[in-house]
Amino acid sequence: MAVINHAKQEINAKLVFFGPPGSGKGDLFRYIHQRIKPSLCGPLKTMTAGNDTLLFFDYIPFESSSLNGYRIRFHLYTLTGPVTNPGTWKMTLKGVDGVVLVSDDGSAETVEALRQLRTIMSGYGRELLTLPRVWVRTGAGPSSGELTDCFSAAQSLVCERTGGSEVLQGVAQLSRQVLEQVRGEFDPARSAVVDQAPDRSLEQPAAELPRHPAGLQLPTQEVQLSLAGVTTLQIPLLLRGEGGERRYRLRIALELEPEEL
Repeated sequence: MAVINHAKQEINAKLVFFGPPGSGKGDLFRYIHQRIKPSLCGPLKTMTAGNDTLLFFDYIPFESSSLNGYRIRFHLYTLTGPVTNPGTWKMTLKGVDGVVLVSDDGSAETVEALRQLRTIMSGYGRELLTLPRVWVRTGAGPSSGELTDCFSAAQSLVCERTGGSEVLQGVAQLSRQVLEQVRGEFDPARSAVVDQAPDRSLEQPAAELPRHPAGLQLPTQEVQLSLAGVTTLQIPLLLRGEGGERRYRLRIALELEPEEL
């Protein structure tokens, strides 16, 4: 799901290039990054995820692109080469807003990748057919019914393995789909404030800090004050922390002075 950063007035959406190894994901990914104006695009970065390699960058689709005054920023991710741990794909696809399926043809290997993608999205409680998606083919072989059922003719395109205007058109088409979906889901003025941090879904999660009960408990205390002299207010306290529980008694001396009318 897209993340809204009110401080920067940005809506951040996530696009993932998915596909079998050897399909050309890395080459197309680098080509797209090179073709985006530097003023609109962040640097191409590489991160090791276990034995797998993650590529990612972010870009603004259009200089004037905005939603109710909020600028749209896309964050693109892909894994290159053979993926040794299927869980790496699962973490990469977490919170995805749009998917590009990359394959060299409509072979059984591509169908298996499509099924893997469906399974991962189903694990997140999402249906692939409701997700913005584009199928980029670097070859023109025959397609199975399972692929054509998932991708309409308008969502399928053929391009050279090294890139070309077709893949740029595909990314632009996917961006428009995601923008339409975001437009229907979010009202930035009413959304909760969320600060966009670097995506760390592939890093080892930090150990959860222990949660202690409330550190200070104040029982109900009924106090009767005399109308003259000094009155002492006593309140029993129970303090809880990592060292255990300790009991105290809080004493407060009150001196009453009549208010002059």
